[in-house]
Amino acid sequence: MNLSELLNMDMATLGRMARSGFDWWVRELESMAPAGLLRGKRLTAWHRYELGRDQGTVIPASRPETDTLVIPAELCLVRTLSLPRLPQADLAALIALDADRIMPVPADSVVIGIRTLGPIEDGPGSGSGPDMVRVKVGALPLVRARAIVDAAQAAGAAPTHVGPLDETGQQLDFDLGPALRQAGLMPPRPAVARFWWAAVAVLVLINIGTAVLRDQQQVDRLQALVDAQAPAVGAVRRIEDRVIGNARLVGALNARRAAHQPLRLLATVGGVLPEKAWIQRFEWDGKSARLTGYAAPGINVVSALKASGLFASVRASRAETVAETETGRPFDLVLVPRGGDAT
Repeated sequence: MNLSELLNMDMATLGRMARSGFDWWVRELESMAPAGLLRGKRLTAWHRYELGRDQGTVIPASRPETDTLVIPAELCLVRTLSLPRLPQADLAALIALDADRIMPVPADSVVIGIRTLGPIEDGPGSGSGPDMVRVKVGALPLVRARAIVDAAQAAGAAPTHVGPLDETGQQLDFDLGPALRQAGLMPPRPAVARFWWAAVAVLVLINIGTAVLRDQQQVDRLQALVDAQAPAVGAVRRIEDRVIGNARLVGALNARRAAHQPLRLLATVGGVLPEKAWIQRFEWDGKSARLTGYAAPGINVVSALKASGLFASVRASRAETVAETETGRPFDLVLVPRGGDAT
């Protein structure tokens, strides 16, 4: 079935498909539940069918709302089979297909009810595995089934479950009601239970949708709060970036000032300069220093500076020559402290 065929269906067909799908879903849930949970509650009242000389009669229960009709066990043909573990509906379909072999009468002359007794435990020589179950199969002749339904209607009873009692006498051994309804001998079950199950499913979906909607509303409310604070957050971030930039600039200036301190270099030069030499001019460009001054005759300023080992390079400047005076010989030197880039 494609989408076009689905859209062209009338509402009645869609309703039948939805009802069939819902019934299948309920049957699947029943097949997953423990067998002991689905055996039903104990019967406290039931209509009773009794055999007479000519025809049977139905004795109504004390409570008219009782939906169970108990028939004598001798009216049914009963067999117990070992079958694969399958959902109840699949077991019923499997037995219906093989009914001619299972029962000694034709399949179209009986109505069949089944009951799963439980899994077959492994044992020596059992030849069975954990995926096998014991199934009780009961067959009621169609002629007798029609007489039972007619007697129930004559007595004013409207049962939905029909079958003999089990060995405990407190619940049906197997239920022939579904087969009787499928054969058209009993009216279909009212859709009240199906309606309430559908209502429960719809309410569950509504609850899930409401939870999702409320969660989305909370997310939208939080997003609106974030959007409202976005301008203030942007301003704070700009101020923070400006403060960080200023801090980096101050740090760079402090590092540059610490690395290029002219007074420290001047003190170093003054400490190694000979006593009879003095500085007239001192220039510092961050990498090298230029010293201009005078020294007494016989004083070698270049040798003294080189001997200190504090400078990577000590050389004469190529600038203009300073005139010699009566007090001393001039010197014009370029010094590069150790670690400097100039050579």
